[in-house]
Amino acid sequence: MHWILVLVLLSGTDASAGEVYTAVVTHQSGSYSVEVDALIEAPESAVRALLTDYSHLERVHPAVQFSEILAHSGPGAYQVRMVTKACVWFFCRRINQVQTMTEGGDGSITAMADPAQSDLKHGYARIEVWQEQQGIRVLIRSEVEPDFWIPPVIGPWLIMRRLHSEALATVANLERLANAGTLQHNAALQQRVTTGDDAAHADNR
Repeated sequence: MHWILVLVLLSGTDASAGEVYTAVVTHQSGSYSVEVDALIEAPESAVRALLTDYSHLERVHPAVQFSEILAHSGPGAYQVRMVTKACVWFFCRRINQVQTMTEGGDGSITAMADPAQSDLKHGYARIEVWQEQQGIRVLIRSEVEPDFWIPPVIGPWLIMRRLHSEALATVANLERLANAGTLQHNAALQQRVTTGDDAAHADNR
């Protein structure tokens, strides 16, 4: 059965900065997809820094409780572990994920979950950020398929409502934090993260 929740918050023709154009959440065959298209008023460099601050993702996404960089394999390539807490009605679940983060040459950021190390059968996200005359455009598309039991009484509708709320909170956090000033970023922590080659070299000593 295919469920769909479509919330078009603004008609995107005459929107000003700091607004969400569209938030769409769908459910099909056990997978949940989220798409958010927003225009925010903040420096692009600050927005991008927050989105790639893999050691502090809890600042942006309300469901994230903890995140850390496990490996830095090259420019714009990271392995990240995160723990999220999903609560819908009486049901709460901590979800462990290990994701490969890739910062593309086109400015996009993609995340792919490793099912062998995650509580997900499938997990994917792509974020695009670009400058427009009125502000910074942020387009977020994600898809997840849980690999754990969910009480039937919860149902896709309640889960979709929760995902929709979290998506809007993420956009609001991005704008607020990007205008708040300097925050600690991965750059300050990368010296403590060994690459795969470094780790292999250390094991051979």
